[in-house]
Amino acid sequence: MREKVKILTCCSHFDDIVNFDFLEDDLLTKRLIQYYQDYIFKVDEGDDSLTLIKQLDEAIYKYMDDYRFAKSLKDTLDVDLIVSDNFQYLDQLMKYIVDFFGTYDESSTASTPTRWI
Repeated sequence: MREKVKILTCCSHFDDIVNFDFLEDDLLTKRLIQYYQDYIFKVDEGDDSLTLIKQLDEAIYKYMDDYRFAKSLKDTLDVDLIVSDNFQYLDQLMKYIVDFFGTYDESSTASTPTRWI
């Protein structure tokens, strides 16, 4: 029980992520929330793991909160594989999301304002 409490203290966006309202047919978001919960509760309580969990929490929250980030992430993923019932790459997916979050450049995806003549 103590491990879960310590892990949840690292996840400042846990409630927002778990209670996020998404469209019924958005299977990717549904699976990412499920995988997020599975992953944070299965990881060992080491310092490296807690750092990874904090970063994952930030990345998944960014996915929920920022449409451009979510779209950019979706464009790099094999969505059909991730939403399939026999998905077996949870660790790799979570690390990929954290890496993607770390390299995501908001300025490169920001839309350029148009000038009206």
